[in-house]
Amino acid sequence: MIIFYRLVSGLILILSPIILTIRLLNKKEDIKRFKEKFCFFSKKKNRGKLIWFHGASVGELQSIIPLVEKLNKNKKIKQILITSNTLSSSKIISKLKLKKVIHQFFPIDVNFLSKKFLNYWQPSAAFFIDSEIWPNMLLNLKKNKTPIILLNGRITKKTYKRWLLFPNFANVLFKKFDLCLTSNIESKKYLTELGAKKIKYIGNLKYSQSEQKIDTLKNNVRMFIKSKKIWCASSTHNNEEIICGLIHKKLKIKHKNLLTIIIPRHIRECKF
Repeated sequence: MIIFYRLVSGLILILSPIILTIRLLNKKEDIKRFKEKFCFFSKKKNRGKLIWFHGASVGELQSIIPLVEKLNKNKKIKQILITSNTLSSSKIISKLKLKKVIHQFFPIDVNFLSKKFLNYWQPSAAFFIDSEIWPNMLLNLKKNKTPIILLNGRITKKTYKRWLLFPNFANVLFKKFDLCLTSNIESKKYLTELGAKKIKYIGNLKYSQSEQKIDTLKNNVRMFIKSKKIWCASSTHNNEEIICGLIHKKLKIKHKNLLTIIIPRHIRECKF
């Protein structure tokens, strides 16, 4: 199965110039930094212990900020590398005022690029957030004897059923994790059945709180919000904002004092 996966990922690499060009035109890639996905790094590795976190996008990275803040104070750790796949998530990390933290885009998961990435950064430990499973990277991390931790692990029923289509492949990959820390009991069950060994349920990291100062709302805004009945649609995707608007109109008939707050996952794609 790994041979088939490497053939498919190799095909994606061949097509990647076309894919990235389209994404650049749609302003979904950083024109100065997209080369990081081909392992042309824009940051340098410092000497000493480097801890690596990888999350797909905004939500995943925001969940680890409190942990990263604590690790940033650890004198034994010289650098904290955070990788992600999206432009919006890179902007979140750029706002952190943490000296040891750097951001790079995750490389395309082909065998030689994952090896190049690991040879350059040489992480002392690798944390994959939520449900980020990249076969070539996992296999090469294990070859390097790097500890691999699944953090805030989340496997939905739909994802679980997809992995069951390739049970042996799933078993090989999930066994590579030295530790899986899950966000819910359901994920713990699914991870066990997929082959993961050391699993602990710790709850959802997204409910942890950052130490960074949050700007306080102006008093008149605070009072306005307190006077309303509120519902919030968070991390909405393309076109979902329109649905939220229609719901707001219907609810407004019964609840005159209604305030709807919409927080798009990707602000550039918001069409409401």
